[in-house]
Amino acid sequence: MRDIAVERIPNKRRLGLAFRGLVLLSLVLASGIMAAPTAYAFANGQNASIVLGQPNLTTASRIAPIVNQSRLNTPYDVALDSSGNLWVADSANSRVLEFKPPFSNGESASIALGTSSLTSPGFLGGPPNGTVLNTPEAMAFDSSGNLWVSDTGDNRIVEFKAPFSTGENASLVLGVPNLSAESNNSNASATDLNAPVGLAFDSSGNLWVADSLNYRVVEFNAPFFNGEAASVVLGQDNFTAKDFPNEPNCPPACNTPTKATLNDPLDVAFDSLGNLWVADRNDYRVAEFIPPFSNGQAASLFVGGACAIFGVELGADCISVDEFIAFDHSGMLWVSDTSNGRILGFSSPLSSGENATVVLGQPDFVTGPSAGILNATQSDLSLPEGIAFDSLGNLWVSDSGSLNRVLEFPASASGSTSTASRTSQGSTTTAPISTTSLQRTTTAQLLTTSASVQSTSSPTTSSGGVPEFPFQAVAVTTVAVLVVATYVLVRRRAGTRLLTGRDSFA
Repeated sequence: MRDIAVERIPNKRRLGLAFRGLVLLSLVLASGIMAAPTAYAFANGQNASIVLGQPNLTTASRIAPIVNQSRLNTPYDVALDSSGNLWVADSANSRVLEFKPPFSNGESASIALGTSSLTSPGFLGGPPNGTVLNTPEAMAFDSSGNLWVSDTGDNRIVEFKAPFSTGENASLVLGVPNLSAESNNSNASATDLNAPVGLAFDSSGNLWVADSLNYRVVEFNAPFFNGEAASVVLGQDNFTAKDFPNEPNCPPACNTPTKATLNDPLDVAFDSLGNLWVADRNDYRVAEFIPPFSNGQAASLFVGGACAIFGVELGADCISVDEFIAFDHSGMLWVSDTSNGRILGFSSPLSSGENATVVLGQPDFVTGPSAGILNATQSDLSLPEGIAFDSLGNLWVSDSGSLNRVLEFPASASGSTSTASRTSQGSTTTAPISTTSLQRTTTAQLLTTSASVQSTSSPTTSSGGVPEFPFQAVAVTTVAVLVVATYVLVRRRAGTRLLTGRDSFA
């Protein structure tokens, strides 16, 4: 009996050690799989998959006076909320519309803000108030799911609190003292705005605004209140400066772009490192500002540059007029090169003067838009404005101009990406490099989302109605199955060895 007991104890220990080792290995593999970034690839000149604002991808009905649930008139920005609903700044109709998934060509909007109904426009003249918008051009969601809108025509930013309903009253306003006040945009100040457009929240919940015709970007600190003063200004030395090219009495220095000046900035976005990027529209570039931010600080990096002649001699590094910008889930920077009728993708890590790696809206980097863009197609863009990525990595673009539509360009999930080092403020981090091959799949991978786009916990459905399942979950399950199978085999082997010991003792 003593010999049998001595034989069993080492086998149990070996079994326990083997099992603990397998569990540890599975945890390492699972964490690695779940942390692996996902590349969502697009192909040059690829077709869009869904259109809103038109009945199909080849229709270009441009009857502006018609206002209904499915018609758009000069759509500008697009944004997605945490439930995957798509919001469109229907600018010329002075309203903001919500479209619910699953999306389909020409579907009707479900909610309208800035107007009393889905069949009436917003601003029709008269003083501002809390329920009317005047040419809204940009939007952003805060971490609580509230929608902030650049009411550009009234020189103010308004907040609408969730849950939303058609015709609801705004809850808060920036740029003017209250919701019924008219703006005073003749002089720059810390409390006034002049044609604000792009909006973005930083990781602390502070709101950044592209104050376009004050030629600056300003920060408002949370918690917010009506008419509050901005705390930081970029593009100008202080809050009362209003220098811009060709302004009367403008000092000679402000006629030439510098690292610290902005010329009609139209959009703002934050990358995963917390750096602020600005679409510096009339300087034909995108500028990066690294925190900590201070008044009048210089940009650290510029992407893009002016084309030799507008619409002629295009290339992968030129931008005619950059209107909106966005980062995808792999860290790639996307720019709406509006006048050239295209969207450009710049791979991470970003560097000054780099070439774009992907173009949408045109077949290649040297082809410009057709004159007037009177005929709608699945792949051409007229005047692309706002851009946003949904939780599956698909790109949504507001195609304004003569086509008055919003398009979805489907991304292909091509697995995990490689990483490249990016240094910011002395610390080196890794940023994923997106691939450019196109392979349409039906398995979307779970993504870490921004404040404006969050994944839901339930299985999602792609735009085409195909259920999509997370690749990482499948991979982790596979690892778990392998661990259990190995454990069973080890246990059986240990049992065999014990039986052998008993037989020999007998």
